[in-house]
Amino acid sequence: MAYLAAVFMGLVLGALGGGGGVLTVPIFVYLFHQPPEVATGSSLFVVGAASLFGAAATIHKKEADLAAAITIAIPSSIGTFLARSYLVPAIPSQILGIDRGRWLMGAFAVIMLIVGTRMLTPAKEVEEAGAKPLLLTGLIGVAIGIISGTLGAGGGFLVVPALNLLLGVDLKRAISTSLLVITCQSLVGFTGELRHAIDWPTLLAVTAAAIIGMFIGIALRDRAPKKSLQRAFAYMVLAMAIWVISQIL
Repeated sequence: MAYLAAVFMGLVLGALGGGGGVLTVPIFVYLFHQPPEVATGSSLFVVGAASLFGAAATIHKKEADLAAAITIAIPSSIGTFLARSYLVPAIPSQILGIDRGRWLMGAFAVIMLIVGTRMLTPAKEVEEAGAKPLLLTGLIGVAIGIISGTLGAGGGFLVVPALNLLLGVDLKRAISTSLLVITCQSLVGFTGELRHAIDWPTLLAVTAAAIIGMFIGIALRDRAPKKSLQRAFAYMVLAMAIWVISQIL
């Protein structure tokens, strides 16, 4: 069951260009029983490694905007690394009498609600000429990285609109390009975890399952109705968010 869930996570990431990390943390917490602070780090490796294969496929098909990917990936990678190396370790073990793990999962549930709601909202696209100043793009990239690094999500749900709204990349190309950004920021962020003990057998097994799902998702991306797939995933994320909140309470 746990590894099938990992396959599905990869499928979502490949088909939608994001959303996989939203599933990965709950998989590690509730199916592999890892503490939330460990699960968020594990999630970065799985999402980053799976995205690497997806990114390679998009580059081969010339579907990605490499310049835009680099523009977002550099600051977001810095933000993710800072979050894993300094921010997460600095979070007190208890805040207001509630342990750190519950706070992290609570924040993650909020992100899931945002992701699910946003996926049910029609996306707005901008013209390519609408690119924003580089400084603003860099600051937002760092913010995306900090959020992704703290919560262990790949950040695709933030990267795709950033590529579209800040750099003027059309939505279809932004989905492919986001895999490059997710790969960089996730794997760079994971390096902040190397100082801790890592359950490599579980991590690599989950990653392998996710990569299988990634290739299935990429194959479905051009065949399945994207809107139907996105809507079904959105409802599932909202339901999971409610379930996570019920577990916390």
